[in-house]
Amino acid sequence: MKTKIVFLYPYYWPLYQAGGPVQSLFNLAGILKDKAEVWVISKSADVDGSPLKNHPRSQWTDGINGEKIWYQPFITPGLILRQLQQIKPDLVFVNGVFNASTTLPGIFFSRWLGIKIIFSPRGMLQTWGLKQNRLLKMAYLFVVKLILPPTLQWHATDLQEKEDIVRVFGNRRQVHLAGNIPRKIIPYQHLKWRAANEKIKLIFLSLINPNKNLHAVIGAVRQQPEDFSLDIYGPAAHLQYWKLCLEKMKGADNILYHGPVEPWTVQELLGQFHFFVLPTQGENFGHAIFDSLSSSVPVIVSRNVPWKKIDQTHAGYYILSNEDMENGLTSILNEIQKLSDQSYRQMRESAYHYAVDYWNTNDFINQYQFLLEQQ
Repeated sequence: MKTKIVFLYPYYWPLYQAGGPVQSLFNLAGILKDKAEVWVISKSADVDGSPLKNHPRSQWTDGINGEKIWYQPFITPGLILRQLQQIKPDLVFVNGVFNASTTLPGIFFSRWLGIKIIFSPRGMLQTWGLKQNRLLKMAYLFVVKLILPPTLQWHATDLQEKEDIVRVFGNRRQVHLAGNIPRKIIPYQHLKWRAANEKIKLIFLSLINPNKNLHAVIGAVRQQPEDFSLDIYGPAAHLQYWKLCLEKMKGADNILYHGPVEPWTVQELLGQFHFFVLPTQGENFGHAIFDSLSSSVPVIVSRNVPWKKIDQTHAGYYILSNEDMENGLTSILNEIQKLSDQSYRQMRESAYHYAVDYWNTNDFINQYQFLLEQQ
């Protein structure tokens, strides 16, 4: 018999504005479809409130990976309890720490019903993240610790996340290490280097919040309007910060905002740009970074990402300073202007091969075997 697994996270495909965890869970369901029954409880509207179209509410519907999905306008504790009682899963896979609608009732009711729990923080225990709204998060974590069962197991996507779990919750916890599963690789895409009088095309594609440092990208690109254009994609997840970015964009004809982009169009979109830029303060994985590499697009990123061989593989550039992102970006843009068509082609090929190597060296079904163990 297949293992029955319930995924708990407030958002699921085709919703996408909640970022990387949605993509990770959707891809994981695809990996597990021959070995597990996957059941997903999700809201029926995205982060900005836009409703899901052409999907039934308040009933089980089939996902494209063979998973069963229940879309609901509001996820209540009563809904989670009823579904766990009816499904009788072997495992509840709780994702994200600060999702009160799914995390707290998911842990509490699974413990009460005697169901095995595996808890995946999805990057929410990173040090920089815990500094935001610190007192509120510390109070919330206190409640989480009170309801955690002693048999609870953890999932970490890398060694840094494992260290974060130990730092916050103690070292007497079983932690399974398995990397995030990205989108599948598409064929190599070439893009000609700019001709004379053409701009080098940059793309920023991410949630827009202070963590992503979009304001620094805008500042650096504004300094060189004749040589660079910047296209911004992604939902404005932090409105006050977005207002700051809009203020910095005023009067810049070479910077455009296009809004959110549907995830199934991401790789085709990325392939039309010369460089992807994301000077983030920290990423648990960075699906957009991998999507860029797999679309043959070199990246400009901070050192605060799990992709540690960008420079060694010639797949892009690291911004050297975390304290002064704008000046660090400006230095890199000055260097990029000197690239020849041949050197850019080589960088594009290197980005693609970095992504291919990641796929070829990860046996995801074996990494996630711990989800299939029923004891």
